[in-house]
Amino acid sequence: MMRLVTFLAATAFIVLLGAVIFFIAGTVNLPAIWLYLGIYVGFSGACALTMSEGVARERLQPGPGSKPEPVYRIGATLSWIAHIVIAALDAGRFHWSAGFPVWLHALGVVGMVSAMGLVLWALRHNEYLSARIRIQSDRGHQVVMTGPYAHIRHPNNAGAVLLGLSSGLVFGSWPSIVPALVFVGLVAYRTPNEEKVLFAELEGYKEYAAQVRYRFVPGVW
Repeated sequence: MMRLVTFLAATAFIVLLGAVIFFIAGTVNLPAIWLYLGIYVGFSGACALTMSEGVARERLQPGPGSKPEPVYRIGATLSWIAHIVIAALDAGRFHWSAGFPVWLHALGVVGMVSAMGLVLWALRHNEYLSARIRIQSDRGHQVVMTGPYAHIRHPNNAGAVLLGLSSGLVFGSWPSIVPALVFVGLVAYRTPNEEKVLFAELEGYKEYAAQVRYRFVPGVW
């Protein structure tokens, strides 16, 4: 039931997002925007099918003990809003990015789908993938070492970074890439803060981090 609620809520948000984008753009004749929204609808459905009821409930209504994240939450929200607004104005009204290379559009789509695939892989293996930083003692929180977690420690955050790097390319909007990069920086900023909590409060995480050394990209960081 919670998975269905998650899908319906996500779909309703995407419909609202599309309405806002097209209103700002002043036209619905924007294939790149329709593609972007369609990919997100597919991703929402795949998430609902992949996650467990427990994960869906946790992501909709996180339990007690969440750590405050004002810098990340406010900054990520504002940067993503700016990203969407600039892309809509660019595509529909001002055409700042006219002649955007088709191959970069295609690269953006590949990156976006790959990012979502990485998140789905993480959802498949991590029963504790909350939207907040919290140790889920009420749910028997344990270290996860399977799937993508056997290679990197934060595949969900890595997926968010890849999505941020790809989104402006899907839109075909050069200026919208700037706030998207701010979003990427905020995700990178959040990750070490999340790890401080995991090192301090989650049993076995220190040993796991010694075994899986990299956060986002094997051999890099």
